[in-house]
Amino acid sequence: MSLRSPTAGPPAARAATTGPRLVVRGLTVRFGGLTAVEDVDLDVAGGEVVALIGPNGAGKTTVFNAVCGLVRPARGTVTFEGRPLGPTARLAGRGVARTLQGLGLFPGLSVRENVAVGVPGGAVDADARADAQLADLGLAARASLPVGSLPYAQRAAVALARALVARPRLLLLDEPAGGLGPEDIAGLADVVRRVAAAGTGVLLVEHHVDFVMGVSDRVVVLDFGHVIATGAPEDVRRDPRVEEAYLGIPADAAASAGHDGRAPGGTGHEGRAPGGTGHDGRAPGGGAR
Repeated sequence: MSLRSPTAGPPAARAATTGPRLVVRGLTVRFGGLTAVEDVDLDVAGGEVVALIGPNGAGKTTVFNAVCGLVRPARGTVTFEGRPLGPTARLAGRGVARTLQGLGLFPGLSVRENVAVGVPGGAVDADARADAQLADLGLAARASLPVGSLPYAQRAAVALARALVARPRLLLLDEPAGGLGPEDIAGLADVVRRVAAAGTGVLLVEHHVDFVMGVSDRVVVLDFGHVIATGAPEDVRRDPRVEEAYLGIPADAAASAGHDGRAPGGTGHEGRAPGGTGHDGRAPGGGAR
């Protein structure tokens, strides 16, 4: 089933941004003697889609978890709408919603019940809001089914509906395209654009580079825990430092060779230099996803 929405608008239709909504400055996270990420800066404005990408072990998930308050930074700040966003913050109450890589659904509950869980504060209209959100994503006919009975793409759509039903001002998407086919990825891109067009800021971590380049306003690239590039998708795509991180091509060689602007990794997915392990057991300074 496609996530495509007939009301999804193109990027040009997005609401005007009003300055940074999420601000991350100097973020440094250490696990024991290992520095997972260091001095990371990024912003997300209302109505903007920002993607955080990088090879395996670059520190993407660590940054994401620090934003959500799941890990405590050694240094740096994370603020949302001018106020600290840390371990004690109730994300939904602050206007922040997140999806999870593992979806985090309750298999024995119905689709409607899973989505209603996302309504902040147990509002009396939770079921009605859940039904409206399911209809918006084309899932109304499955509202009463156990979510565990659905195929993966539909369960991923339910997880997205659970985040959106909170009506967030900041939406955090953790590898939302993982496990989806081309049609569902295209539909997901439509939904993300429409959410941003309504004024919500979107921060996503994603391996699928083609999806990232098609949906993002800005891309932040991490490698070994450091930001190596930030900018518009096409600028980042052509950055020699990004070529080096993904393909193992030295930056000076990439610049002199005049590469064709293809997506880093060449396949539409995230990669590591040929011969690399792609695992987290890397030299100190990296080691986090």
